[in-house]
Amino acid sequence: MEKIIEKLKQEIINHDIVKNSSLFGSFQWKRAQYILLSDIIYESLSKSEFMQGSKKNDLGVSISSTTLQRIFTNNYTVNGNTDLRFLKTLDKLAIFLGYPNLNSFLLHHSKSEKTEVEKEPTETVSEIQDTNLPIHFFTEIVLNSCKEYFELLKKLPTVDMGRFSEYVFEESSVFKRIFDLHVKYSELDYHLNCENNRSNFEVYGYKLRSISEDTAVIGTKEFWNIGFVDSNGKNKYVINEVTRQLYFLRKINGVWKIWDNHNPGYDTLAADFLKTKSDI
Repeated sequence: MEKIIEKLKQEIINHDIVKNSSLFGSFQWKRAQYILLSDIIYESLSKSEFMQGSKKNDLGVSISSTTLQRIFTNNYTVNGNTDLRFLKTLDKLAIFLGYPNLNSFLLHHSKSEKTEVEKEPTETVSEIQDTNLPIHFFTEIVLNSCKEYFELLKKLPTVDMGRFSEYVFEESSVFKRIFDLHVKYSELDYHLNCENNRSNFEVYGYKLRSISEDTAVIGTKEFWNIGFVDSNGKNKYVINEVTRQLYFLRKINGVWKIWDNHNPGYDTLAADFLKTKSDI
């Protein structure tokens, strides 16, 4: 969440309206500057094509100077149990920047980072042996596992692993980790928020790291934008992240599946989730 807020702040500072105001010449914003920024945002949102009808009534067109000051001075509280009002504030900031909503802002930056990854020179694979299988055979397994994982989330609070075992070995540690996590989500009565495409993901930037007769390692870059609500529709837990991940595939009894997965941000996500659970 902190990365998203930093990107929003940077774009606001570089926004043409802000650059053409007295704010641009101020090296250190104080209360007066945040009052002015609040007025600028109000004027812009009042005229925005993305703030029409019920959406305008739902979000409102103002952000207080106090809230803006807290955001820009990093004096806000962000945890797994992010307040819905705060998310609406970020939504309004994204609209001020010219995006239809916060999701569009996130997707735009995700695609920008994807382009940067695609421009990177192809890395040399340290260990490649001859195989009759094309590379996309392995990337399809990875992509399908992510698609099926998303389907698992959509079934919550029911814990149903569905077709996940078609792409991930049931006896693997990653299968157990995901199953245990879904049990915890279920115990908290979490539901995936799919309204207006609120939750989505994208997998890209595939790179073959290693391949042999019975093992393969695939690197990816992934964007996950996930929102959980309770049975009453109240926002409970939010995940917004772009990560690089590694998938370790094995061939057992003639069948290729994922054996393990390394997500550098998993420990942080788990810690945030456990903190959320303790706060409930």
